[in-house]
Amino acid sequence: MGCCDACIRCLGRIPYASLIATILLAAGIAVFCGSFYTAVLQTRTLFNFDFRQVTDNFTNLTDALRWSAVGITAFMGVYAFILLLIGFLATGASKEKKYCGFGTGLGSRITVAFFLVLTYIIFIGWLLMSCMGVIPSLFFYLTVIVKATPYQVSNQDCINLKQFGLDVVFNQTSTTTANTQLGGSNTMWEYCGNDYQKFQSDGFQLFNLYIVALVGALVVTISLVHYLTCLSVNYAHLKNMARSYKYKDTNNYHEEQELHSY
Repeated sequence: MGCCDACIRCLGRIPYASLIATILLAAGIAVFCGSFYTAVLQTRTLFNFDFRQVTDNFTNLTDALRWSAVGITAFMGVYAFILLLIGFLATGASKEKKYCGFGTGLGSRITVAFFLVLTYIIFIGWLLMSCMGVIPSLFFYLTVIVKATPYQVSNQDCINLKQFGLDVVFNQTSTTTANTQLGGSNTMWEYCGNDYQKFQSDGFQLFNLYIVALVGALVVTISLVHYLTCLSVNYAHLKNMARSYKYKDTNNYHEEQELHSY
């Protein structure tokens, strides 16, 4: 019986809602970081294919995006651990031991309120990030899946990225050209013949990677909604508990006064 009681007490201290949110966040951030890092790297490789050269600004942008994904992953891992720790402290017997009394109760409410506001700000950031993730997914969907933009030149399919405004990512000062099977030269933002086939094959992989990254970002966003719910409930419980202890202290004080009066 003693072992069973100890197991029941331990299970009662587990913040299941925060634990589920942490698992969701860990899974989402792992999927997002891996797929987004690979997708950005392969996108730069695709635009640097053959004689093409991208601008230094685009290279710096891709480097910043890749390492930002790594930094965001590390930050979210630490942040998830902190929120899970708060969930443990605010659950069951742990709450009774750590958050009782006026001083610690006030500090705990301030702590939970701070992380509630911070989590909401992070949630807005991930929501915007998810919306921005739709842009590359939509681009490769139109060019690779739907294939709505190719045109024929000497019975060969071609695609011109200038119609998407992507000519700015190429180094237009370079005079390097490539001899194609047509006997002519392509501009850097134009893919024809074998280049078009490579763009289609690599673009399909990039489409899948960006979709997976988008799904990962949405999972992280959902986990942050779970965290917001958990923090709101914990704040309400701590506030009600503080009122309850204040009410009990007041009653005890009045009872002591009545005993002394007799």
